[in-house]
Amino acid sequence: MRRASGVACDSHACAAALTACADAGVGLLLPRGREVHALCAKLGLDAVPYVANALATLYARCGHVDRALAAVRRMGSRDVAAWTTLIASYVSTGRAEEAVELHAQAARRGLSHARSVVGSLVKLYARCGRLSAADAIFRESIVKDVVSWSTIISGYAQEGLAKESFALFSEMRHHSNCPRPNEFTLASLFSKLRSALIDMYGKSGSMSDATVIFSSRTKDDVISWTAMIVGHAEHGHSKEAFELFEEMCRVGLKPDHVTFIGVLTACSHAGEVELGLRYLNAMNKSYRLEPKKEHYGCVVDLLARAGRIHEAEELIGRIAADGRDGVVWTSLLRACAARGAEETGKKAAERMMEAEPWGSGAHVAMANLYASKGQWCEAAQERHLMKQKGVVKGAGWSSVKVEGHDRGVGVFVSGDRTNPHDDAIHMMLELMYYGAGMVHHIPDQLSLGSEVELTVN
Repeated sequence: MRRASGVACDSHACAAALTACADAGVGLLLPRGREVHALCAKLGLDAVPYVANALATLYARCGHVDRALAAVRRMGSRDVAAWTTLIASYVSTGRAEEAVELHAQAARRGLSHARSVVGSLVKLYARCGRLSAADAIFRESIVKDVVSWSTIISGYAQEGLAKESFALFSEMRHHSNCPRPNEFTLASLFSKLRSALIDMYGKSGSMSDATVIFSSRTKDDVISWTAMIVGHAEHGHSKEAFELFEEMCRVGLKPDHVTFIGVLTACSHAGEVELGLRYLNAMNKSYRLEPKKEHYGCVVDLLARAGRIHEAEELIGRIAADGRDGVVWTSLLRACAARGAEETGKKAAERMMEAEPWGSGAHVAMANLYASKGQWCEAAQERHLMKQKGVVKGAGWSSVKVEGHDRGVGVFVSGDRTNPHDDAIHMMLELMYYGAGMVHHIPDQLSLGSEVELTVN
């Protein structure tokens, strides 16, 4: 408007326009913001600190961290606002390593104790699961505002440490020098508690109860949606997990690393190989999240189960060397054993033994692979190597859930005879084996009426 009226735009007007573009929502006014950026560059205003910070904030909120960094570099020296914007932008896009590096630089310049920088750093380390570092920064800060309090409380709750998060909330309420909790603090705490309940019901298999808690929400948040997606995925409800993921994106929530572990697990259960690959690629391209070893591990398992062993091996090569743990090699090795892929299986077994020298999995899988191909000498040699190294295969076990008055869960371990009802259990097993054998002798054509009862005496 000022340009149309012939009034010259100064740095304050440009900064205000950029701030308005940033506050409009993710990417909604980014094209207009770029126009203002071009005008600032033309007028030589893009190096003015508050204009550069407004530009950095605009690009950071739209996920363009590199452009935000370029805007800050135009300043003669970075002020507290610039450091805060950069650290926050790296955190929001999952680029933790760069954020930690910026923390070190801010510390060297004596800016790491500034209030806004502290808030971003606490959020950084809490999101990375490094609560000890987040807590140390929080405790060392001279001035703790409601944002930093809410962030550290949220961090503990997100890790399932409800006792610690409530203790902090209580400390915040009762100490005279602490700020009063506001709606953000309460929303953060109750959001995590709701998510914890959803997670609890999901892990116990009560997805109907989890759905009731989820449906009672008054505000959408990533953690509650993620808990539902992971719960459905872990119980093989892949369709429900996919539908929730799509709906979550439609309501404007940005999935995080845990959300993608959920949908990739759902892909693995459903055998949706191409969909899993699309989700993995979308992490970086659409959501600017760098896949971690857990995400690659899910897709390696997915490809391996589908028999696409060569692709699974190639994908492992994309994982950072220090992230190639025994889990991904185990997935590949099991697939090789199932498909008889001896050469790739040997490589996977070697890497698995390097990662877990005293584990039995590699030897057992290779023994099974050799046995499936009739190579009995090689299979016996693997077993012999286990004995030489003192590697012991863990005993198999199973559990039975009993309902009724004496309900509970009975656990049975292979070779264990310490159960007080051991004799009765083995007698019942013998009867079951005998009954199963009798069934094999019943002609297929024999029709048993509803009143006929087959008993084993």
